[in-house]
Amino acid sequence: MIKKSYITPFFIAITGYVCMVSMDTSIKILGNNYPIYQLLFLNAIFSLIPISFFVLKFHGISFYKKQNYKFQLIRGVIHSAGFLFVLKGIILLPLSAVYPILFSSPLILLVLSHFFLKDNINIVRVIAIILGFIGVVISAEPFGENSISTMGVLFVFVGAASIAIGNLITRKFASLASSYESSFFSMGISSIIFLIAMSLNFQPMGLKDLCISMGGGFFAGFGVMAIIHGARVLPASIFGMTSYFQLLYGVLLGWLFFYQLPTTQNIIGISFVMIAGFLLFILDKQKIN
Repeated sequence: MIKKSYITPFFIAITGYVCMVSMDTSIKILGNNYPIYQLLFLNAIFSLIPISFFVLKFHGISFYKKQNYKFQLIRGVIHSAGFLFVLKGIILLPLSAVYPILFSSPLILLVLSHFFLKDNINIVRVIAIILGFIGVVISAEPFGENSISTMGVLFVFVGAASIAIGNLITRKFASLASSYESSFFSMGISSIIFLIAMSLNFQPMGLKDLCISMGGGFFAGFGVMAIIHGARVLPASIFGMTSYFQLLYGVLLGWLFFYQLPTTQNIIGISFVMIAGFLLFILDKQKIN
């Protein structure tokens, strides 16, 4: 069984992924009408509203004085890269294909944690990693009849790797900043990067689209905080489990908003990913250490 102390952060992280899938959906809705850097800038700016509330509530107005800015800058740049690549892929791919591919992030984190955090990789984890990556490949439909954007698949995979590296850094240097502070600086740095990137290509937005972008930003703010909190507190194998919920939620929103149903290969790929997750959750005894 999972430790009682892990239950609350486990469900907080799940809530974070629900928020992030909702944010992804808002970007996909607007993605064909506005430049991607503009959408990412607005998303990051609006996300700072809920993030700033929690930072000020738990750390006060002078939180900026005790920061390790080298850590925050490196993590912020990595976060921005993951943010950009994943959302570029989301615009190009059906949501039912995005999240099985994005699942490679916790698998990459599991492998990186072995080399950089000295987490053990036992036979259960090896099998789960293999099954998970098989599911990722199948979901990308390399031999399918449907037209899946190869560039979209590549974007999502690179973004997933960036997310894994960011989570690894968060776990390794957890003592340098709280999850709220890390969220604030990550989104603040993203805002600056995307503001510069969009400065020569800005398109006016209608009120409805601006509200969608604002809603996506709020979801991103709450989601990033929740996921970073889970990454800091949970072992890699348990934290990886929290990302599986986005598979089903992503398929649901893809159907509701874009009328995109998963293909046979998507379903097979998701099944492999879910089996890998259950193996880790049920059989990986090292997760309770």
